[in-house]
Amino acid sequence: MSFPEANIVTVGDKVATIDNISCPQFNNIRGADVTNKMLTFARQRGGEFIYMNDDFFVTPKLRADIPIHSGELEIIAKHPSHYREAMFNTIEFLKYYNRPLWNFETHSPVLIDSEKLLATFELIEWQKYNHFIKSIYLNMNLPEYIRKGVNVKLHHDNIPKAEELLRTYGCLSTNETFYTTRGRSWIKNLFWIPEA
Repeated sequence: MSFPEANIVTVGDKVATIDNISCPQFNNIRGADVTNKMLTFARQRGGEFIYMNDDFFVTPKLRADIPIHSGELEIIAKHPSHYREAMFNTIEFLKYYNRPLWNFETHSPVLIDSEKLLATFELIEWQKYNHFIKSIYLNMNLPEYIRKGVNVKLHHDNIPKAEELLRTYGCLSTNETFYTTRGRSWIKNLFWIPEA
């Protein structure tokens, strides 16, 4: 899956030279704020789109149409309270509709259909409660193919792991701890990705 003519759109925070949809912060509930941004995009632009965050890196090997799951959704005590709350709410919603409980919270881009997204979130009181939008959307609108994988977010400048993720999944996600001198240098040279 390659995107030579992709149109990048930000929702909310404006980035110079990038198409933007204005969307003020909805509230301080992260899941609700992200959902509001995605629904705003779906209403204003429509069609299919790839949802991803600003810390994602992708290659032509990305298969956003075959989402990555890390097993079933489960509440884990060591996670922060807001994460456990989002997990609980997501599981309860999916159980109510007798849907699968795949955990698609793998920090990987996913293909979303605007009409299906809007219809799905008509069923949930998303404005007041934390939740996981990708796991709700994808379990309610299960694609023909999904794949077992890992969370592709890197918290350290582990370059061999980053290269493995790009080879395997065509994507990875980073955070501030990745941006050491070594990590920044590797990202600047991403035009070449070693093949297995």
